[in-house]
Amino acid sequence: MKKIFFALAIFLSGSFLLNAQTYNIKDFGAIAATNVINTKAIQSAIDQCNSNGGGEVVVPAGTYYTGTIFLKSNVYLHLMPGAVLQGSYNPADYPEHAILSAKKFGTITHDGVYVKTMKALIFADSAHYTGIKGEGTIKGAGEGQAFQLGLNKDGKPKNIFFIGCTNVLLKGITVLNSAQVTISISGCDNVNVDGIYISSLVNWNCDGMDVDAKNVTISNCIIDSEDDALCFKSEYLGKFCENITVTNCVLSSLCNGIKLGTGSRSGFRNITVSNCVVKKSPFNGYRHWNMPPDIVHNPDMQSVNTGIVILGVDGGVVENISFSNIIMTDVLSAFFIRVGKRFLNPEGKTSVMRNISISHVRAESRSTIPSVIAGLEESPAENISLSDITIYIPISVSADSLKNFPADVVENNNVYPENRLTFGTKLPSSAFYIKHVKGVTLKDISVLYHTSDARPAIYVEDAKGISMQRIRIDNKKFKNNKQMLIQKETEKVEVED
Repeated sequence: MKKIFFALAIFLSGSFLLNAQTYNIKDFGAIAATNVINTKAIQSAIDQCNSNGGGEVVVPAGTYYTGTIFLKSNVYLHLMPGAVLQGSYNPADYPEHAILSAKKFGTITHDGVYVKTMKALIFADSAHYTGIKGEGTIKGAGEGQAFQLGLNKDGKPKNIFFIGCTNVLLKGITVLNSAQVTISISGCDNVNVDGIYISSLVNWNCDGMDVDAKNVTISNCIIDSEDDALCFKSEYLGKFCENITVTNCVLSSLCNGIKLGTGSRSGFRNITVSNCVVKKSPFNGYRHWNMPPDIVHNPDMQSVNTGIVILGVDGGVVENISFSNIIMTDVLSAFFIRVGKRFLNPEGKTSVMRNISISHVRAESRSTIPSVIAGLEESPAENISLSDITIYIPISVSADSLKNFPADVVENNNVYPENRLTFGTKLPSSAFYIKHVKGVTLKDISVLYHTSDARPAIYVEDAKGISMQRIRIDNKKFKNNKQMLIQKETEKVEVED
């Protein structure tokens, strides 16, 4: 029934657009000039459109400078070919906006503080049947000196922020140069993102798209981002990030390609990602990993940190997640799947993760850091399946270098949950590091090396129900011996060819 309603909502919104009244921002005094800030003119067009029952606010060809504008219910912003909404370079043009839905939903930052205000170029708060469409561009002022504030600094506006909205449409537009997260969709229901292009490489913390919502489709998008390309979050208590499909996207990043987390307070469920490419962003002006050449192949060439990240670290539930038909290039690690305990929810519950499926993946993993699948001793990751996976690793650990690796791996739950930090960069296996799990299947896996690695391919610790089927290590049949597999405090591992 929900699927039918969602499809009907998209159909009705499309029908509405076909018959909508239009309001040209020029008719309200907007001028395409570098010395004119058009905030009032554009807002007047939006307000009148809303007052008259809705329609489209048209931005014609030209570059229009503006500060924060607020979309409203039944109003769609339509950017014509050649139209540019250019964000003002004056921070005063982006006032803090008190979020209407904050009392109802209470979004939470990484340090546990409730967020009650936000800054953005385009803001939609508790609006219904709204969005942005067309062939034009929304360009932030992220490269402006006033917004070059460094890592994790407040005061930088997002390009687009939808919060507490329903029936949201983003279609066809180009979104550039945000000062922080490029597009944020928070606490929304029924969201359709189709055929948009994002490039946000001029500032810190510029995720391509952050989504904390339900009933969402994302398709046919190209994202170039300084931070995570596509990041799903669960920052609300009692509101899952759920019922989401992602397909046919090209995702470029200098951090993580596709990420669930870090925020995971209620959790994630019923999410599918398919037919996507993950690769490094074309330009790196900020995020330089300080990684030595014995850890990273050609460290001067910036890489994606991890291709697919799935986290449950804030007390929520992560379940029914599927990735399929993914190609990754230039990643440090292909996968980082982790149950942790960064924050607990108010009830003190530990995170839970189960029913994760990843299949048909081709990856180039450019570091000696293996893919990680790890739960907690008190909350193991359950029912994790990886199948039809090929990983090429152009760097290896020599026997002499292996002598300098620690005898025991320290599991650090106090650091930011990331492949390089939680377990460190010197792990006892080259392809997969598996710990605190219950029910893991590795099937039709091929790992290829440029040169042989002195470590076994797979390490398993504190595990139950491990099945390995048709695994090849450098085209050799996988065998249950110390040259290919290390087991510690683990029930018998089933190995089949």
